[in-house]
Amino acid sequence: MPLKSINPATGQLIAEYPADTAQQIEQKLAAAWEGWQAWSRTPLATRSALLLRLGDLLEQRADDYARLITSEMGKPIGEAKAEVLKAASGARHFAAEGPAYLADQPIAGTPSLVRYQPLGPIFGIMPWNLPFWQVLRFFIPTALAGNVVLVKHGETVQGAARAIEQLVRDAGGPAGLYTNLAIPNETIADEARKIVLDDRIRAVTLTGSTGAGRAVAAAAGSVGKKVVLELGGSDAFIVFADADLDKAVQLGVVSRYSNNAQSCIAAKRFLVERSVFDAYVSRYATAASALAIGDPMDAATKLGPMARADLVDTTERQVRDAVAAGGRVVAGGKRLNGPGNYYEPTVIVGADPDAPIIQEEFFGPVALLFPFDSEDEAVSLANATEYGLGGAVWTSDAVRAQRVADRLEAGAVFINDFVRSDPRAPFGGVKGSGFGRELGPLGARELTNAKLVWGS
Repeated sequence: MPLKSINPATGQLIAEYPADTAQQIEQKLAAAWEGWQAWSRTPLATRSALLLRLGDLLEQRADDYARLITSEMGKPIGEAKAEVLKAASGARHFAAEGPAYLADQPIAGTPSLVRYQPLGPIFGIMPWNLPFWQVLRFFIPTALAGNVVLVKHGETVQGAARAIEQLVRDAGGPAGLYTNLAIPNETIADEARKIVLDDRIRAVTLTGSTGAGRAVAAAAGSVGKKVVLELGGSDAFIVFADADLDKAVQLGVVSRYSNNAQSCIAAKRFLVERSVFDAYVSRYATAASALAIGDPMDAATKLGPMARADLVDTTERQVRDAVAAGGRVVAGGKRLNGPGNYYEPTVIVGADPDAPIIQEEFFGPVALLFPFDSEDEAVSLANATEYGLGGAVWTSDAVRAQRVADRLEAGAVFINDFVRSDPRAPFGGVKGSGFGRELGPLGARELTNAKLVWGS
């Protein structure tokens, strides 16, 4: 069965790609294993040089890759180009700083050190919503550490999947360093389990839904393999009365609706101190409603189509259920007529925060706003979810900001800013949002064997 890439702005088929057969998957596993034998012995300086070439190519091809991203998943073209350039900066960062991250670490007072060595072929299951950055932020430090990767990318972004594989080759990557696996959604559960259990796979990383992550973790755990999971999120954006409301509105809208509101680290639940709640709701709804919706290839567009038609259906259902749970739509609330997977930027207030629908992750252009009366209540509401990816705290009181940040159950907390990833800083979550870290020094070492060497 072919994998189909469909333009979400028009509904038209872009291309069909053949799925890998069982024989092809076996051949790719064998090639990755063989490739690792050589790559793991390649000097670190050579690996770093490859990353520099990768960064150069990403920058040179940014416009072409941006158009590819936008055509396949609908992201506004400006954001798509920014995604490619972010991947380029990530490659350059790890080329420059990665060797220090991976350097031997002496243990004070002992004749010993910790040496970070590669594990082997790593199986990555990647999502469609950040088709270049998400894959490359996994590949770059993983390859620098001496591992090779096999990537099952999102079914709807197979053009990007193949472009990345070719990119690594063009940068000088040897055979087996980066392998694309074309596996349709209909068979991914069975195929992924087989690959996870294969002796040649040494670790697994997945970015996706909590359910998928748990299934992969169960399979890997059954044979004692390491797993890194970056799963869903329902990030809280906490605004105290003493915050800069104009900036909290501006960046709150950016956080919620960037990437067509399809991001695990987007702010989804806005918790606002009651004394400024009405003012914040009014300003936020006005700003959200002003977002330019349209052709994502148009540089003026700020909100493009959702990536698939079924995602619009899910958003419609979630909005209906939120209203049934006491919510009131103060902006948006419906899909747009005509071709493409468009849904209005939507703002909902008054929903019961304990309602089952509110506990779901809203992966569409819907912001949920709730009032609170005290710091304790804000923290309680923020933590009242199975997720624990990120959170934001807005206040002019620096002591309170740090105090609240300490109390939030999240992998990252941003103060007077919105949550985002950065090549220099570790990224990941807790609770139902997963475990393990990508990026930064922790991410560089995550998929390595931290080997103790005692004596000299």
